[in-house]
Amino acid sequence: MSSDRIESTAAEWLAREDRGLSPQEALALAQWLEESTLHRVGYLRLKAVWQRADRLSALKAPPGRAGRFPRGILRPAVWMAVAASLLLTMAGGTWLLLRRPAQVFATSVGKTEAVRLADGSRMELNTDTKVRADVTAARRIVTLDSGEVYFDVVHDDTRPFTVYAGNRRITDLGTKFAVYRAGDDVRVTVHEGRVRVDMLGRPALDTPVVAEAGHMVVTKGGETLLLNKPAEDIARDLSWRQGLLVFNQQTLAEVADQFNRYNSRKIQVEGSARKIRIGGSFRADNIDVFVLLLNRGFGLTVKDQGETILVSR
Repeated sequence: MSSDRIESTAAEWLAREDRGLSPQEALALAQWLEESTLHRVGYLRLKAVWQRADRLSALKAPPGRAGRFPRGILRPAVWMAVAASLLLTMAGGTWLLLRRPAQVFATSVGKTEAVRLADGSRMELNTDTKVRADVTAARRIVTLDSGEVYFDVVHDDTRPFTVYAGNRRITDLGTKFAVYRAGDDVRVTVHEGRVRVDMLGRPALDTPVVAEAGHMVVTKGGETLLLNKPAEDIARDLSWRQGLLVFNQQTLAEVADQFNRYNSRKIQVEGSARKIRIGGSFRADNIDVFVLLLNRGFGLTVKDQGETILVSR
């Protein structure tokens, strides 16, 4: 594609962005940017020029009449004047790009959300999750502050997809995987493909772990454990993506902890009832039906105290 054609296409995309991209358009833009480094450089240069010109126009215009740089018209004088002041410079053949603030995505208790990133990769946020995504033409970095995210990554050898969770760095090797974080407890479940898990800050103790589909990496502090995970166990662990909690003879104490992640009202299990084994599939947000089944199926005493539901023998 000629430089003129690249410039024209970039201008069309910027005009669409100005009025708002649909999810389909955002994906198409990401694909066009990935096709060529020239596409990315042309797009970023043009975007920087327009942003600079908009600011200059706003400063010069009378109050209430701040203008916008006319779309599709790139005067050589504007290119030269703005290029001199941009922090978009060529050094050793590498473009040094302006860093933009990472996008922040968050869910509240009991809510989930699916997000399509600029590169076409997909994130599914579980309940009570906060994540920051810095995905550009030059890098793909996601930071999981808390909670759980399922990643369906569009693989790109030139731009590794990297997830930071606590003191761990998880690098996509062509895969679908989930990362859970609670403080310094981190779990990585590999659904398809492979991931590499590195420990940060303590290189002497770091032995990178490469986990393939059907495995889970469990980490805490400086410890790392690689576990074989049967397909049915992985499906159960990821059942939250369908709004379900699936258990296979977990203790009632463990089951209550899972329900409590998804509900503002909490189940508190007391005494010997904590050791009862539970199996089955339940809606994550239907806590009332679950405790009713405990009463009818196990003869347990259930006391609704408002924000807390006490369960005992």
